[in-house]
Formats: sequence, C-alpha cells, structure tokens
Amino acid sequence: MVPQDESPDGREKQVEKPEESKRNVERAIRHNLRLPLRYRLGGEEVWCPGETINISRSGILFYSSEAVEVDAQVEIIFETSGGGLLHSNTQRALIVRRMLSNWPETRPILGARFGV
Repeated sequence: MVPQDESPDGREKQVEKPEESKRNVERAIRHNLRLPLRYRLGGEEVWCPGETINISRSGILFYSSEAVEVDAQVEIIFETSGGGLLHSNTQRALIVRRMLSNWPETRPILGARFGV
C-alpha cells in the first residue's frame, strides 16, 4: 500500500490547507474613498455615524462610532455631499473584522462583507 502522504510514484503529495486556499482567492479591487455613512445593527432602529476608508464590490472598511462584534449583521446607508441619505443604496453586510485606530484619535475600524 502507498502511504497517504505519497503519490503512487513515490513523490510527496501536496496537501492544500484551508488557510492556503483562502490566500489564493482573488480580492476585489479596493478604492480609497472618504464618504460619510450611517450603519445600524440588524433589527435596531438607531443609525450610527461612520466614514468609509475603502470600498470594493465585495465589502467595505470603515471608521465607526462604536465597537461592533464580528459576525454581526448591519445595514449601511451612504450619505450624499448634500447631507441626505442615499436610501436606494442601502447595503446589508456582515462584520468580518474589527480593529482600533490609534491616530489621530482612537476609533473602531470595521471590515464588512456585502451581500448577507
């Protein structure tokens, strides 16, 4: 019998680990963009202010006014330069990353994936 870590010709077989397959996924192009937004947790009524850092077709990285747990579902509405909300551009997203910014002030930074 051939051991599982070797191929029939005696060479070692490449076993792909789950972490390695994630690195090979092509990322969407990110666009640096500073735009005010409002977000709220799924099921909540109160909107919180935020500001985009960058955005792509698959997700967004933004400054938030409050820390939000990873795996929380949120709704995001982008604001226009005139101060109004773009309700037609409401996005549902899943928080996938949370960090703290230390400069110039400490603020939470959230990464969210669209399409939840």
